[in-house]
Amino acid sequence: MRTSKKISTFVLSTSVLMAIGGMSVSAEEADTYACQLYATVTDAGQVVDQMVIDFGDAQKVTGVDTDTFTVHAVASTAAFREGTDVESPSDYEIDRTIVKVETDGQKVIVYFDQSQGGTLCYTSAARNYPADLTYTITQNKPVTLTAADGTVLNEEYTAEYTCDNTVIDDETAKFESVIVENGINYQFYDAGEGTDKLVVWFHGNGEGDLLGSNNNVAQMLANRGTVAWASDEFQEILGGAYVMSFQAPDTWYYAQNDGLLELAADEINDVVEKYNIDPEKILVSGCSAGGYMTTRMIITYPDLFAAAMINCPAYSVADDRGGETPTDEELASIKDSDTAIWLVQGATDGVVDTEECSKRLFNILTEGQDVTETRIEQEFEQNSDITTYETADGKYKLSLYDTTEEGKLRFAEDYNQDGELTEVQYSNHWSWIYTLINNPQAADGTHIVNWAAGFVAE
Repeated sequence: MRTSKKISTFVLSTSVLMAIGGMSVSAEEADTYACQLYATVTDAGQVVDQMVIDFGDAQKVTGVDTDTFTVHAVASTAAFREGTDVESPSDYEIDRTIVKVETDGQKVIVYFDQSQGGTLCYTSAARNYPADLTYTITQNKPVTLTAADGTVLNEEYTAEYTCDNTVIDDETAKFESVIVENGINYQFYDAGEGTDKLVVWFHGNGEGDLLGSNNNVAQMLANRGTVAWASDEFQEILGGAYVMSFQAPDTWYYAQNDGLLELAADEINDVVEKYNIDPEKILVSGCSAGGYMTTRMIITYPDLFAAAMINCPAYSVADDRGGETPTDEELASIKDSDTAIWLVQGATDGVVDTEECSKRLFNILTEGQDVTETRIEQEFEQNSDITTYETADGKYKLSLYDTTEEGKLRFAEDYNQDGELTEVQYSNHWSWIYTLINNPQAADGTHIVNWAAGFVAE
């Protein structure tokens, strides 16, 4: 069995309304209060989306609005990159856009626009890396400070604020970072006793490790490819499942040359043995380079996975990036496997060609079979509509999402946190977002995660 040691992730779990005691300085100086940052993993990555200020149990604050504070944010990877030739044009320094402010007794909750404030920065090495965050809070106008009994203490109150720049994210805190010596690091979600299923996630190329940092968090923070599987929604659908989210030591395109296929299989089997997982109840999903890795795993280990959800698999660029484009014979060998496969991609994909990737595999798998085509309009009009192709037995499916004239995919988001969905357009390569919200749909109305759950049901 492969040995490993475990380390904590850089985020901690707690309620958003956790009490953070205010710190008072001498009477001659302004009072100083601590601010806590909270984050969430959006479809486009983890962002700091809230800040909570606690003015202390004995007092409360009123008269606060979106203009009361200026919150200046700096995200820098400079310390990590020092002495290297790696650059990071996505490091940033901005004033965060405040979309609303709420008060709850002594606590002030500041909500930020979720289209800003990412905790990862994309570097010239084509990798995301966790940034060092520095938040500075300035009070622009007075507020009213009231005692617990309602007595007004000060109608023109101003204070100073500090932030230790730690980030709390309840979803990422469900995971434990596992560092495997001479192996592949991964994030692990422990679903608890009585669970006998496992989901494996292979990230895209931008989330591989950088400069041997062993950061083991980029794959969890760059999109919902890790945290979605541990969400209450997905866990209910799956009937409970452990989750392994690997981080490539560099890139999945080196899977064959660097022995990553064998290492991943060994570590999956170690987890299966340790947690008494049923080896017949393992699901796998991956996107882009992770879709390539998923396919390579199925070719090499045809009996390992019950079902696979493969998003925009990057076969067409593999040769150029240190991998090997699967041959027709290799892809055809998957038909001898019991693994059911649902492929997802944009109808056009500007990064990995749809014809040469998902459609190529689907056509090889379904050669000689009757395939039905179903046009599906979205429940939320902001999302791109879908065309799903599937075999009569439901083993193989392909969902292609409409792309705009500008070559984008459309998504329904609520980045200003007002409870109303608005349309956001992303790269036509980002089709994995749909799988991670359980959106791809079959002719009979079954969604992709529900479909996969059927192959590992009791």
